[in-house]
Amino acid sequence: MRRRGAIWGRRAIQSKGIAFLLGLILAGCGSDDDDGTKFGDAAELRTYRGSINSIIDSVSAIDSTVVARAYNSSGTLATAENLNEVFLEVRPHLLEALVELDRVAPPARLLSLHNTIRSLIILRLDAYALVMEGFSTQDEALYTTAEEKLAAANAIIPDINNTLCDIDLALGATGQCRLLA
Repeated sequence: MRRRGAIWGRRAIQSKGIAFLLGLILAGCGSDDDDGTKFGDAAELRTYRGSINSIIDSVSAIDSTVVARAYNSSGTLATAENLNEVFLEVRPHLLEALVELDRVAPPARLLSLHNTIRSLIILRLDAYALVMEGFSTQDEALYTTAEEKLAAANAIIPDINNTLCDIDLALGATGQCRLLA
């Protein structure tokens, strides 16, 4: 079985995963001030953040699982068979995260963030499905499309993290969020 590279590369996955994790860690920041923010009412914003934090944590944990298992014990990239196994395991959990996200009603000013998080999840779901289909049908052309979808998902992570940090700052977080700037 041919090994896949590009997006599955250790540095690409680790750096995107780390950036996403930093955003998630910062997601819990905030103050008890109920004044309005550029994102709207602070109380409404805090409620929304509380609703999506577990979803973001789930998406991050799934990504960590993928990163941890994308390489075999010798540190080389896993085969398509190994990736298929990981994706079969984590894809249902990612789908659950999407269902949970769809149950959350975002404040109007955070609709764009909400939709971007949704897009990230859908791109990863699609990529995982393509790898599984490519493995089952031995159609390696599907791997290229999967890599493109993962690249698109990873490309929006910095925007998500920046917005999450902006929200935390609006809610009174200390200098912690500056790590993402």
